[in-house]
Amino acid sequence: MSAVSTLASPRDPAVASPVPRAGLVDSLFARRLTVLLLAAFSLLGPLVETVLTDRSHYKEGKTTTNPVVAAIDDLGSALVPAVAAAAVLLVLLFARMSGPSLLLVVLPGLVLAANEFVHGRTPTFGLLLTAAAGALLVSVRVKPEDLVVLGYTGGVVAAASIVAMYAAPAVVTISGGTGTFDKSLTGAPLLAGIFSHSNTFGMFLALSLPCIFLVRRALARWPLLLVVGWALALSSSRTALVGAGAMLAVVVLSRLLPRAGFVAVSVVGAVVALVAVIRIPFTETDPEAFTYRGAIWIYNREALGDHGLFGLGAHWYADNYPVLREVLSSAASHAHNLVLTTLVQGGVIVLLAWLAIVVFALFGAAADPTRSSSVAGIAFVVGLLAIGATETPFPLLGWGPLSASALVPLVVFATRRQLDRERSALEPTGPATRAARRGRWG
Repeated sequence: MSAVSTLASPRDPAVASPVPRAGLVDSLFARRLTVLLLAAFSLLGPLVETVLTDRSHYKEGKTTTNPVVAAIDDLGSALVPAVAAAAVLLVLLFARMSGPSLLLVVLPGLVLAANEFVHGRTPTFGLLLTAAAGALLVSVRVKPEDLVVLGYTGGVVAAASIVAMYAAPAVVTISGGTGTFDKSLTGAPLLAGIFSHSNTFGMFLALSLPCIFLVRRALARWPLLLVVGWALALSSSRTALVGAGAMLAVVVLSRLLPRAGFVAVSVVGAVVALVAVIRIPFTETDPEAFTYRGAIWIYNREALGDHGLFGLGAHWYADNYPVLREVLSSAASHAHNLVLTTLVQGGVIVLLAWLAIVVFALFGAAADPTRSSSVAGIAFVVGLLAIGATETPFPLLGWGPLSASALVPLVVFATRRQLDRERSALEPTGPATRAARRGRWG
């Protein structure tokens, strides 16, 4: 007898708990389309910028954003919240909504928006984009296996960038394909793909790695891993390589250790990475450390001062960018550290809201009975924290080039456990499929 049948009245065994309509809460097409649309929103701007901008004369932080890209950002800033609100309303009308999951993912954006009143500013739609995307993912109930869309996207962008490096290097490499920089690990020009900088390209590739491990067929998975690894090396992004190395270490450990040992070691690794993200920018005193990130950290710490609780405001970097560019560099539009950037823009209250999502993502992945999604989730969290030590992987304001790669998996892994619990309480249990049994720990 199924778990659902035990809820029926003893006098009427035919009565069972109502099962929600599958089309509204568990549509494979809707789930993967949602992931694809959020990825397209992240990548469309950089793609248009690449096609319409002369890379040989492009200077990061100085070249004016193309009007088409600005229009795309404005349209998305209004459209995504509207679609998310409609999706949440539709689910509330016809099915049950996961209240705890919804609150978890919208809280950072709502707190950041409300925090603007403290700084005497009116909140904008851009402040709510992370909350809107999270609400959309929760309402559609995107699952870890749906993240293969991001894995394939990473592979396609990597392959296209490599081809373009030989066919039209001026379009996808820094300095028009002619400059060889000291930071290049291959001796070749730095591959930036469709992004404004090779570091951004490298982080995009690294964040797609865990999603590639969710691809079931080895004939598809291995070519994706190889092409992404190749492009990652050509980017010469040290931050991205460190993050990718941490992710691969998690995958290797999952093959060497029993589940309990793997989970324990991985959680310890995640805690170490989190400590590094917090400690490095607040203890560094050498301005030249970490490729002059030390100077950026010192400046941000001094600017933050005693405003740690509410920060300096979500628009502080934009408002003070001319000064930051003059004092530091064009790369000073954020603090080059996830924790310090969050503190500057939103203070401790926003930081705690984001840390809650990270913690839920880690323990949600650790508790996942399916090996592939558990390993991918833990690898993603550890890698994201490793990258966050010296970069800001996603913006708090707006929806940037890396937002889909960083935030979609984070939200999915953070909410999957609660969504699965609610789904199992509503749906009748049945024998596990052969694919499900094969994917579970054993």
